[in-house]
Amino acid sequence: MDKYIGFDIDSVKTAVCVIQKGKEEKFYTISSEIDSMIEFLKKQQRQDSQLHLTFEISGQAGYLYDTLIDYVDTITVSNPSKMTWIYRTAKKNDRIDARKQALLLSIGEIPKVHMPGKKIRQWRETILHRRNLVGRTVQIKNRIRALLKSQGLIKPLYSGSWWKAENKIWMRTLAQMKRVSSLQLWRMKLVNLLEQLELLERQVKTITNYLDAYLSKHPGSKLLMSIPGVGPRTAEAVLAYTDDIRRFKKVKQYCAYFGLTPKLDESGNSKRLGHISKQGPSVVRWLVGESAWRVIKQSPAMKSFYEKTLAGQSNRKKIAIVAVARKLMTIMRAMMLSGELYNEELVSKSSYAEFNKTA
Repeated sequence: MDKYIGFDIDSVKTAVCVIQKGKEEKFYTISSEIDSMIEFLKKQQRQDSQLHLTFEISGQAGYLYDTLIDYVDTITVSNPSKMTWIYRTAKKNDRIDARKQALLLSIGEIPKVHMPGKKIRQWRETILHRRNLVGRTVQIKNRIRALLKSQGLIKPLYSGSWWKAENKIWMRTLAQMKRVSSLQLWRMKLVNLLEQLELLERQVKTITNYLDAYLSKHPGSKLLMSIPGVGPRTAEAVLAYTDDIRRFKKVKQYCAYFGLTPKLDESGNSKRLGHISKQGPSVVRWLVGESAWRVIKQSPAMKSFYEKTLAGQSNRKKIAIVAVARKLMTIMRAMMLSGELYNEELVSKSSYAEFNKTA
């Protein structure tokens, strides 16, 4: 006999609903400690039933999945944003939410979230961590430049980038003056900012070296990096968040996963396509968008596609580059499925619509 169990988890307690065919629904409240969840599932196991568990996606979903999978027959991690459209109710509390999940699971209508393996999840987390570090590095650099400009230092001492070796030495010299008067306290701030920048740059270097080594062992890295303009950061993000390319049956489904398909507003005879949905992993969408600008400079076929989409209208640049990014994802999907390197001739001969059909 199958038992369908819905967990509604908060920081202190977990509301539980158990649904079993031909029996009355049962509700429980347990602690949100992992040991309490395990103990509850063990008690349900003793009744000689197949256990099917579901709970909503959250920051701890991966840990819960890995820990509880040994105590149930199946685990389904649900997408709460999609459940509201499937199962609407005027009332809302923990018990109702737990019942909603158990009921939808029992009829096969739970909106499922793909749960990759632990290695893939940690790879994703490392990619996001690097992106956050780079973002903080940019912020510190902007603060240093603003501080120097506030003291009349509009340009660096040496021509070129503010951050080349010579100019960094110059900034350290400014910060390391022995005597700082009450009118030059900005130098103390500069010392702190430069120390923060140095620490962040070391952290970025360490994590980049690790990611490069990890990516080099992935069979898909050579495939994606054969596309002119696609570098290691874009390739690793696409591979990590794609996980298993076979789970995407259609091109549109794949592009929609990364938020690169337009929203549809349809009513009666009116049908309007809006901006892209921007759902899914933003880090991939951002990196692919950045790569799209490089790709059109290095690939004649992709540049031609960009110019056709642009149609000579300068105000369509964003629309055109999003179209290039979407086609880039289409090409990547086809390459991962076929195992073949980038083929400029094939891309140049295929229109976007034709490529979608063959991918």
